[in-house]
Amino acid sequence: MTPKTWTESDRLAALESYAILDTPLEPEFDDIARLAAEVLESPIAVVNLIASGRQWFKAEIGIGARELPLDVSICAHAILQHDTMVVTATREDPRFVNNPLVTVDDGLRFYAGALLKTPEGLPLGTVCVLDRRPRPEGITPRQQLALELLARQVMTQLELRKTVALYASRAREIEIEVRGRQDAQDAQAISEARYRRDRKSV
Repeated sequence: MTPKTWTESDRLAALESYAILDTPLEPEFDDIARLAAEVLESPIAVVNLIASGRQWFKAEIGIGARELPLDVSICAHAILQHDTMVVTATREDPRFVNNPLVTVDDGLRFYAGALLKTPEGLPLGTVCVLDRRPRPEGITPRQQLALELLARQVMTQLELRKTVALYASRAREIEIEVRGRQDAQDAQAISEARYRRDRKSV
């Protein structure tokens, strides 16, 4: 599936299937944000998911919040791209010149984000870094590779969680089925015992 063929409803359904929204902070994701900040030497790093009407942070460094409205989200633009998005000077980008997170004093001046994509190619969010100063030099190929590998690690974690949840759900279904069969067998055994007793008493 290419970025030109997915619909927002498909994307949101895929995001919901991972059951990750509004879950507590977890070290596995916190470490990814921390490493992104270190490798790209950025004061702000986020593992974020673009939900309906909001940008939600599974992990964050330097933001101090768990979510933001979608209308101020830079990452909402990133998920429309084919690959990693780098904005070296947000104040010079027409998409962000009126964004209050950019126009405010000491606002966001630089952005680099690698896509979180499902195996089908649906973009769920990004692993991104931000800075309060422009970076005309952008990022190095090595930094871009690191950011993209970290994004893949996030998706590996999400896929693993999804698989474990599916196995757990199936295990519960089997347990209920087995218990139902056992109950049916017990009921049948009781019924047969009563039948034999009643025949003896005739």
